[in-house]
Amino acid sequence: MIVSRRRPMPQTRAIDEQTTTAKARPDRAARDAMKADRARDAAQAMKEYEAERRAVLANTERLRALRLAREAGEEAGEATGKTSKKVKKGS
Repeated sequence: MIVSRRRPMPQTRAIDEQTTTAKARPDRAARDAMKADRARDAAQAMKEYEAERRAVLANTERLRALRLAREAGEEAGEATGKTSKKVKKGS
């Protein structure tokens, strides 16, 4: 006699449709609430990221303008023959 090594299929119980839908609704509501929270968090994170990016770009632009002004001032001093030398104070 050949014996099957498969496990026998468990007998499933008939589940009432009302209990299934009643159980699924809170899970669905919780899942939808979590999705909404994630979407809200993602939107807030993106706003913060963009604000930080704008701040970095503004600071970079400000520093570049200062550097260019300083370099232009140095070039103008060299063109007129004036050099700004720092005087060392000795004791």
